Amino acid sequence: MKQTHPSPWPLHGWEEVQPFPFAAARGAFAGMTGTEGRIVLKYYRREDGSLVATARFGSLSEGAPGLVHGGALLTALDEALGAAAWLAGRPVMTARLTTEFRKGVPVGATMLVETRLIRERHRLVLLEGTLSDADHVVYAYADGRFMVLADSDQRRILGRAA
Repeated sequence: MKQTHPSPWPLHGWEEVQPFPFAAARGAFAGMTGTEGRIVLKYYRREDGSLVATARFGSLSEGAPGLVHGGALLTALDEALGAAAWLAGRPVMTARLTTEFRKGVPVGATMLVETRLIRERHRLVLLEGTLSDADHVVYAYADGRFMVLADSDQRRILGRAA
């Protein structure tokens, strides 16, 4: 699936958002510090309030010849799931992430990450997400448990509370 046409995203009614309040100061792992050669994530809030992201995988994300490295796919899913929790007002860090890779993603592709907050239990937020193409073919799926950070943990880890 070599992408030869422009990305169909964002769709009408999607609002571009910045889910991480610390992005200007530090940047996140992929989205805000991504370069053309790696992973570039852009976040949008749908009209229903859910978070989606476009993920563009550049040449420096290559693993097997012509395909995006699984770690880069995992990074996009991990960051987008965490972003969904932050956007919902839950400052989190990943506690556990399980990924199912279904198809190889070609280098240069722009994919859609869709997220869903499943439930909250104590200090855990459970989320799931998919990485798919413009034809809605799912290339990877992830579900994870994210730990809500107390203000003291935010200050220690991020240098300040969100």
